[in-house]
Amino acid sequence: MITFGIYCLTGIVNLVSAFFFKEGLRKISKCCLMPVLLVFYLFEAEQILFLVIAALVFSWAGDIFLINKDKPLFFRLGLAAFLISHIFYSVAFLTLAGMINNLALIFSVIIAVPMGLAMLKLLNASPPMKIPVTAYAVFIILMSLSALQLMLARPGLPGILVFSASVIYLFSDTFMAYLLFHGKPKHFNLITMIPYIIAQGGIIMGLVLGSVP
Repeated sequence: MITFGIYCLTGIVNLVSAFFFKEGLRKISKCCLMPVLLVFYLFEAEQILFLVIAALVFSWAGDIFLINKDKPLFFRLGLAAFLISHIFYSVAFLTLAGMINNLALIFSVIIAVPMGLAMLKLLNASPPMKIPVTAYAVFIILMSLSALQLMLARPGLPGILVFSASVIYLFSDTFMAYLLFHGKPKHFNLITMIPYIIAQGGIIMGLVLGSVP
């Protein structure tokens, strides 16, 4: 668990550097988050899935691209990288669940459709970004619903941790997109990274704990 402590420390360095606008340190620490979390997963998980590794690698790519999020090309590349990451996470969660809770699936769809529409209306993305943002919203909601299936299939702390972290991830990305489209506050990097760091760490910690016999 020492590696997870390093992840937490790296996250703290990122947040403190964001607070004091130390851009060099903020960017370096941001680029280190996912590699450290990947090492934690590889060393601590009893059951290692390539899908989870891929999700972390694409999250890392997204982090790198979004360092230049003010440039449209890099923002789109970051969005694409995280979208792919959510797909890998979704498949990983469903693979670990091994079954589908049909009742939960029905209720999830009933809730997810209006929630997705509300997200799109809230974000109010510009016309060129409507399709990418819509696709992203669909897949991050699917990621969270897949985490719900995992929690129901494997009741206990690990499943609860993964699902709770997925909900925080959903909030994190929606909040970040809202601020990007409606005007960034002074401490944008700080307030958007807090839930992101918690969400990624929570998902991987849940998967690690769930893999221990």
